[in-house]
Amino acid sequence: MLVIEHFRAQMLTLVRTPAYSLLTVLTPSIIFIFVGLSVIDSRQTANFLLGSYSIFAALGVAFFQFGVGIANERESPWEQFAHVLPVSPVTRFVAAVLTAIVFAAVAIAILIGVALLATDAGMPSSAWGRMLASVFLGALPMSLLGIAIGYWFTPKAALPAANILHLTLAFAGGLFIPPESMPDFLNSISHVLPTRHIGELTWAAVLGNPWPVESWLWLAGYAIVFGILATLGYRRDEGIRYR
Repeated sequence: MLVIEHFRAQMLTLVRTPAYSLLTVLTPSIIFIFVGLSVIDSRQTANFLLGSYSIFAALGVAFFQFGVGIANERESPWEQFAHVLPVSPVTRFVAAVLTAIVFAAVAIAILIGVALLATDAGMPSSAWGRMLASVFLGALPMSLLGIAIGYWFTPKAALPAANILHLTLAFAGGLFIPPESMPDFLNSISHVLPTRHIGELTWAAVLGNPWPVESWLWLAGYAIVFGILATLGYRRDEGIRYR
């Protein structure tokens, strides 16, 4: 299948770029060690932060693989050649999503290993499954935002834009500062951010609470908006380069 071939090609490209692949999978664990461990005082806190940093790991892949990666690829001769091949954009996007899932899974697996070794983190198997489902499903609309960044920004602008969005959404969404510890104005803002709703779903999973339906609806709305932005960006880029 063409999807598998594109997936294989993208994986080989990224694996042969250790500056990207190693930083992507190791950065969440490194920040967890130097920042997260200092505030953990119970199993519940350890589980809570494990969920938060897992979201952060998935967001990093979404923003940097899609956003920065697509922006750089747009300038490459291969990308210009690929546009004239008999391959639909959907095929290429699906291959990119599969690649992102692999990298996110590796980053989260390393993070979980660090948390289990260095903390008292632990939860029932059903909670592990719900946590991972929340993280990966919640990352889908963020991947669409990453694709939009890749097509709307130049390569030089995509990297700072991805960095700013990644860190701002992580902090303002409550991934590093628990919502109850936020200033009131920041807590109010965070309620409309996608990262806050991914967090609400993930925290509910690790704490054994029901998923809030409202958060799924918010993420579905964001997926539609970011999907439209990504599609418009792709068509705009194609119209400029291949008209």
